[in-house]
Amino acid sequence: MRSALLHTALIPFLSLGLAAVSAAQSPIEEHESAVVIDRGSVDLLADLEDATHLDADVADTALVFTNIGANRTGVWCRAYDSDGNIVGRADTFVPGNGLRYLRASDLSGGTDFVGSAVCKARGRVEASVVFLAPSAITSLRVEQQMRRGVTKIRFPVIASY
Repeated sequence: MRSALLHTALIPFLSLGLAAVSAAQSPIEEHESAVVIDRGSVDLLADLEDATHLDADVADTALVFTNIGANRTGVWCRAYDSDGNIVGRADTFVPGNGLRYLRASDLSGGTDFVGSAVCKARGRVEASVVFLAPSAITSLRVEQQMRRGVTKIRFPVIASY
């Protein structure tokens, strides 16, 4: 029952999060009668906790890195909360032609949050992201670019709670 509630709570969140990114990039006509809502990650985490009636980590995001090169490479990441504040940092080293991953909870030191992450890697690294929750596994969007031998990766939405 709790996993069904969690899954039901997350689908609208992920849809709204991606819609909010698109909406922020296009001008929106202001209306005098519109209500302004400013809900951050603290509010979302409280709502999710109420929905699941738990106070334990039940969901996390896996940030996956695949090394396309033959040599070992480092990946350095920072996580940001919904207000743009640094939540924490974590690093990993990916063997040549290998795969490693970090969890959002690694980046936050176990603190619950909803936000984003930015990573850099030497060489060519392909990234993917998977949201892990009880009875639900969902892939999310990743943005990346390579310049001058460095891969820059942005995970627009990650969470751990």
